[in-house]
Amino acid sequence: MTDINIVNDAESYRHHFDNIFVGGIPKFFTEEAAFLSFVSMLTAIEALAGLMAPKQTTGERFQNFIKQYFPPEYSPITEKLWAFRNTMIHSFSPGDCLISCHTSRLHLKDVNGALFLNAENLFGAFLHASNAYFDKLENDQQLKNNFVFRINQIGGGAPVSYAIHDSRVS
Repeated sequence: MTDINIVNDAESYRHHFDNIFVGGIPKFFTEEAAFLSFVSMLTAIEALAGLMAPKQTTGERFQNFIKQYFPPEYSPITEKLWAFRNTMIHSFSPGDCLISCHTSRLHLKDVNGALFLNAENLFGAFLHASNAYFDKLENDQQLKNNFVFRINQIGGGAPVSYAIHDSRVS
């Protein structure tokens, strides 16, 4: 695959990624939907981590993505964020974390022994990380190789669109 094809694929991927995650997640910044905003952010982090390091285990690449691309204050809590990811995805629970939206003053603070996560703040860090990843992808050959490897895997995350035509509709 040529560099031009990789760039085109990366631009297409980012277009879909931004439409789904960057455009969609803020719609969940309500008390009723905050849980879904966190699940969506964790999914988005996993998608990019899979592109970054497709041959690492899910936990390794998730934590490494946070260490490499998130703002520095997230590096010391990567294990807590991985545990948070697991309880959110597998148990529908924030586990040892407290989650909310519209409460930025408590983000990343210890509240009664629990890590407090505010949706808008985590989203800001996620935006920072996704921009940093895509910027680095443009010039880093190993990231390009990993990107191509990942999107060519079955279930590797390449966006697929289908047009549905209903012959009953004129």
